[in-house]
Amino acid sequence: MHAVVPSLNQMCERKEVVGTGRVADLRAVMNRPVRLTRAPAPVPSVLKHLWRLTSSFPSEDQRIAYVHIYAHPFGPAPDAPLALIAANESGFEGIACVDDVARAALLALQVYEHAGSADALRLARAWLGFVAYMQDPDGRVTNFIVDEAGTRNRTGPTSYTGGAWWTARALWALATAWLLTGEAPYLGRFRQAHLAPTGDLKVQSVQALALMEVYRRRPRTALRRRILALCDAIVASGPGYFRDRPGRAQVALWGYHQLLAVARAGRLFARPDYVAACASTVRTLVRPVIAEGFYHVYPGQQDQQCAYSMSPLATGLEELYRVTHRGAYRDLALRCAAWLDGANLCGRPLYDARSGRCGDGIAQGAASPNCGAESAIEAGFIEMARRRLLADDRTRRRAGASSHAS
Repeated sequence: MHAVVPSLNQMCERKEVVGTGRVADLRAVMNRPVRLTRAPAPVPSVLKHLWRLTSSFPSEDQRIAYVHIYAHPFGPAPDAPLALIAANESGFEGIACVDDVARAALLALQVYEHAGSADALRLARAWLGFVAYMQDPDGRVTNFIVDEAGTRNRTGPTSYTGGAWWTARALWALATAWLLTGEAPYLGRFRQAHLAPTGDLKVQSVQALALMEVYRRRPRTALRRRILALCDAIVASGPGYFRDRPGRAQVALWGYHQLLAVARAGRLFARPDYVAACASTVRTLVRPVIAEGFYHVYPGQQDQQCAYSMSPLATGLEELYRVTHRGAYRDLALRCAAWLDGANLCGRPLYDARSGRCGDGIAQGAASPNCGAESAIEAGFIEMARRRLLADDRTRRRAGASSHAS
């Protein structure tokens, strides 16, 4: 699934448009299904567009909230009407997926953790209801629904039951929900699932990040060993920088979670060797990527950059800054964030921080007119990293001023 999508005309020709206008009566939709006692107003800014993309369907005695995967705005205004667009890149995939909804929940949980927003937590719980719906009793997770009735797509190449990518993302969201709320059903769902074996180091990174959230609340020796085994495989994939697969020099920056996972493990387990491996990755991969104007696939492809090509770099650099306290990593993270503001191949802003809407990427020097879920989510992760870093700066300045005054 790629964030840069075809033009609206192409989509209409392929019969991908599934609805037009604003998402119908979101206040009512969000009230009923997910125990939101009221529409979350004001919705935190980084979540507003995702809230606009949210619909629901009935299931047993509740309604399940989901986030439409792609959208096209009819006009530049943040509240312009939207055409909702299904995914159709590997044959017909569906209208919403765990890959996106789990990440939307994770973003909402970050907002809750950073700002204490009860509205963000309500949205996280709403979207986690979809994750639970897509998990079978045996713990396996299916990715897509194909229609507004919530019919699961169990046979598609991007939606079969038990796929490694969407299972890992579901686990990360569930683990984070348990870490921040302590609510047992989230841990129960997490324990039901299974980490799918995979040689994809991106997926292994997400698996490690999910396990670390559980470890932070309930440290266990066996869990620590599993996390370290995953991180050791990432570190060993070099030389020089973390690969997507061992021995493969080319790296897709889309979903490059390796830096975040190993840096976080370095901090959590006091592993200077992990921190050194992260520093090497920054020197030999991340710095050139940023200095040369960013890439979608390094070193061969700059075209088709998207927010998900930037967010793993920004969040990984933020984590490395927190473990080393080196300002150079903070500065690099903020340079990644500036991509949203126009420091990119098309030279124009892609993200509106007030509405949480982000363009779906850049192709052939032009910004996509579309504004789907993944772009809003990953831009939101970048924006939250930026807010945390700038808040740290303000705290240090106040502490310095107080020290001088005394």
